[in-house]
Amino acid sequence: MKQRPAWISVISVFFMALSGLSILGLIFVWVRHPSAWRERFGITGLILTLVIALIGWGLWELRNWARTALILLTFLSVLEEIGRRLTSGHPVISEIVFQIVILGLLLWYLRRPDVRAAFRGDSGWSKVAHWSVVTVFVVLLAFPFFWMGVASFKQDADLYATANNPFLFNLPPTLDHLRYLFGQTEYLRWLGNTALVGILVVGVTLLLSIPAAYALARLTGRWGERLGIAIFLTYLVPPTLLFIPLSRVVAILGLQDSIWSLVVVYPSVTIPFSVWLLMGFFKSIPRELEDAAMVDGLTRFGAFIKMVVPISLSGILTVVIFTFTLVTQEFVYAVTFISPKSSQMVGTGVPNFLVLGDVYYWGSLMAACLIASLPVAFLYNLFLDRFIAGFTVGAVKG
Repeated sequence: MKQRPAWISVISVFFMALSGLSILGLIFVWVRHPSAWRERFGITGLILTLVIALIGWGLWELRNWARTALILLTFLSVLEEIGRRLTSGHPVISEIVFQIVILGLLLWYLRRPDVRAAFRGDSGWSKVAHWSVVTVFVVLLAFPFFWMGVASFKQDADLYATANNPFLFNLPPTLDHLRYLFGQTEYLRWLGNTALVGILVVGVTLLLSIPAAYALARLTGRWGERLGIAIFLTYLVPPTLLFIPLSRVVAILGLQDSIWSLVVVYPSVTIPFSVWLLMGFFKSIPRELEDAAMVDGLTRFGAFIKMVVPISLSGILTVVIFTFTLVTQEFVYAVTFISPKSSQMVGTGVPNFLVLGDVYYWGSLMAACLIASLPVAFLYNLFLDRFIAGFTVGAVKG
C-alpha cells in the first residue's frame, strides 16, 4: 500500500470535516428555518456539499479521479470568484491574484512526482470526463421523470405559486391528482385499449414482416433490392397525407369509433419499416447455415424457424419495441378514427379530457404521463443492448 502524502491527508480530512459540518448546518437550518434554507442554500448547496465529501473520500483512498476533480472544482471556484468580483463594479486586484496563486500552488503540488506516484502516476482526467458526461446525460434524461413525479403529488396551491421552489414540496404532498385521474376519468380503460392495440399490432407486424423480409433478403438480383426500397419508401409517406384515404377504408369496413380501426391502420406504418430493418439482419446470416440445416434433414421452413429466427432476435426485439412505442405515441390516426371517451387511446384520452379549454389539470396530466411512460422506459433499458444491435447491425449489413 502506497504511503499517503501528508498534505493529501490534510486536504482530505479538511474536506470531509467541512462537508460533515456543512450537512449538519444544512439540516439545522432546514429544521428551524425551512424558508431560509430554500433561499440561501437549496438543492445546489446540498449537492456541492456532497461533492466535496466525495472528493475528500477519494483523496483519502488515493483515487485519481478525486485528484483531478479537486483541480477542476478549484478551477471552477476561482473562475466563479473572479467573475463575481469583476461584475461587482469594484474588483480588488489583490484578491483575484490571491485566488490565482492558490490555484497555481494546488496544481504544482498535485503534479509533484511523489504525489503522482502515490496516485499510481496515472491521470484521472479520462474518468472525470467520462463520469461528467454520464452525469450530465443522466440528469437531463431523468429530469422529465423527476418533474412528472413531483408535479403528480404537489398541491395546486404549491404548483401554481411562482414564489415556491418548483422542485420541492413546499406544502405537504397530496393524492388528489391520482384520485381525479383514476376516479373521474377512464384512464385505466385508455391504458387497456393501448395495451390491447399494441399487442395486436405487434403480432400482425411480426406475422407479416418476418416472412416478407426473409423472402426479400433471399431474393437475389435487382428485384429484391428494388422491392425492399419500395416497401421502405411507403414508410416515409407522412400520416397527414394517409389518414384521408385510410379513413375511407375504415368507413367501408365499418370500424369507425372502434379500436379495431387502429389495428387495421397501424400495420401500414409498422410493417414497411420492420421489413426493411429485418432484411438487413437476414442478409447478414450466411446461407451456408441454412444449407447445412437442410442437409441435416430440416425443411426450408424448419431451417428458418430453428436457425434464422433465433439469430435475428435482436432485430425482432427492435421491431417489437418500435411497434409498441408507435402505438403508445401516435396521435393523428387515433384522434381521427376514434371519438367515444371509452375507446380512446392513452395518447389521445389524456390531452383531450385532462385539458378542458384553458383549464389544465397539471397534476393529473403529469401522473398520467409518468404512469404511461415508465413501462416503455423500463423496456428500453431492459433490452438496450439488443435494441442498439437491432438498429446498427441490421441496418449496416443490410
